[in-house]
Amino acid sequence: MKAFDRAFDAAAHRVLAWSGRHVEPSRAPWIDALRAELELVEGGGLARLLWALGGLMVVCNTRRSIVSRIWRSLPAALRFSLFGLALGVAGVIDIVWSNVIVPGHESDSEYQGLYLALFAGLLVYFAASGFVAARLGSSILAAIVTGLVTATVSIGIALLTFIVVDNLFLDVVMQQPDKAHGFAHSGLASARDYVNQGNVLGFVTAMPMAATIGACCGLVGGLLADGLGFRHAAAA
Repeated sequence: MKAFDRAFDAAAHRVLAWSGRHVEPSRAPWIDALRAELELVEGGGLARLLWALGGLMVVCNTRRSIVSRIWRSLPAALRFSLFGLALGVAGVIDIVWSNVIVPGHESDSEYQGLYLALFAGLLVYFAASGFVAARLGSSILAAIVTGLVTATVSIGIALLTFIVVDNLFLDVVMQQPDKAHGFAHSGLASARDYVNQGNVLGFVTAMPMAATIGACCGLVGGLLADGLGFRHAAAA
């Protein structure tokens, strides 16, 4: 037991030493206060280690404050669109991979479970964008706008990617069972006209839906951050 006590005690001193090296200078007195009181903590080495972990909290709060200041220093357009652009890039890679590089030949009906999971994941991502925006000190309105822009930018990039892929790789795309079946029953003479008609219709109908869903998810994320107190802590 004494060996464990000494090990915990040594770990407590190391934690405070590390915290002292990584904390912002303005918060250094907090670490000094923790270090000064360390030897007075009763309950043995484990209790002192738990006390020393307060130094890690000071460091985390400092870094959160730094990230918050960096976030607020970014242009508003970049703050609102950053999450959407990141998701859009991932979507472009996935669409090109699954439709051109390694095209599938199964019907979409075989992937209903996967599509449902993907839709749920998008809702979580849109809400997370609003949560992060609010957590880093933005207002609830900014969280809503962030969710809205995240959804419209990411979905817009995906739809534009489908338009480009369908036109550049029409022969590959038309090997998909659903597109081949749809074209055969469309009454159109051109496969290119068929895919472009579907893409334009999808773009016109999907964008307003994406904006509405993204705004609602951003609101949920912002309210969650506000309810947990993250927004007030970041703003401070």
